[in-house]
Amino acid sequence: MPIIKSAKKALKQNKRNHSRNNRFRALYREARRNFEKAIEAKDVKTATAGLVTLQSSIDKLSKKNIIHKNNASRKVSKFARMLKTLETK
Repeated sequence: MPIIKSAKKALKQNKRNHSRNNRFRALYREARRNFEKAIEAKDVKTATAGLVTLQSSIDKLSKKNIIHKNNASRKVSKFARMLKTLETK
């Protein structure tokens, strides 16, 4: 346990930020699962709607510095590619 006042404050901030980051990560995971289920079911309409939600959650993660912007860009392009291959089949 921290003894110094600034360390106590840093611990409080860390807990708050950690819980906020986990919430946004959970939203991303849920959106990803829904998108991947739609891809497996070969449902283009649901997958397209899921991609919009997924891209939004990835952009939020990137904006809040939870993931790096290049990581976010890579994920968005990967999921868009998955949808495009489904559409072409």
